Amino acid sequence: MIEFSLLMCIYAKESPLFLTQCLDSILLQTVMPDEMIIVKDGPLPDELETVLKDFRFSGGLNVIGLPENVTLGPARAIGVEAAKHEWIAIMDSDDICRPDRFEKQLDMIEKGPKLGLTGGQISEFNEDPGSTAPSRIVPASHNDILRFMKKRNPFNSMTVMLRRELALSSGNYRFFPWFEDYDLWTRMIINGAHCANHPEVLVDARVGSGMYRRRRGTSYIRSEWRMQRQLKELKLINNVEFLRNAASRIPVRLLPEKALETAYNKFARK
Repeated sequence: MIEFSLLMCIYAKESPLFLTQCLDSILLQTVMPDEMIIVKDGPLPDELETVLKDFRFSGGLNVIGLPENVTLGPARAIGVEAAKHEWIAIMDSDDICRPDRFEKQLDMIEKGPKLGLTGGQISEFNEDPGSTAPSRIVPASHNDILRFMKKRNPFNSMTVMLRRELALSSGNYRFFPWFEDYDLWTRMIINGAHCANHPEVLVDARVGSGMYRRRRGTSYIRSEWRMQRQLKELKLINNVEFLRNAASRIPVRLLPEKALETAYNKFARK
């Protein structure tokens, strides 16, 4: 079986309950990570430190404490650099892995030795894991992923497994608020990553009441514009596609929160 590391970043505003549920889902995996890297993105409150202290992981556990919050991209970059294994699984600290997530992904990787980047489907929920919301379905094949990437992120980031050396040679994660993952995927693909998504749900992803509030406003628009410019500079989209994406994606960031949620559910979810 392929050895792999699991990478998770935690910051001060995480919920201790959500973190506990996330860590519990890892302990229930049919195939366990060989190493787990937890990057503490700045000092954590006592409640979160207690959850980590009580976490019993049988493999190698590497907890990296950062003196200040550096945001998700740079924090994940530190975790990628610290990983010991060729493959790294990404996990968000408030989501819940299905018990066979890693088993299914490793089986797919073993059957596709050229793969460099892989993920799967998610089932979304609000505060209660039993209350499902519309799921985000992403394409499975490499060619379909390339077509989808011209308009939207073709991976559910909390399901991704990536080749460490390919991520590093592509520039690793970096500071790119809200688009850290999409940014890295595009550079890895330009660098030769062969891609695939598992057709089944691998992770129950927590939406939360604040997701749509975070994805609107001028700060998000600036990052959206930067992402579209990058797609164009990497020649993943042409001038016409750049203008089409900007016209269709940027104005919705000015919508009221409820209207933005409706737009997401209609156009970005299935």
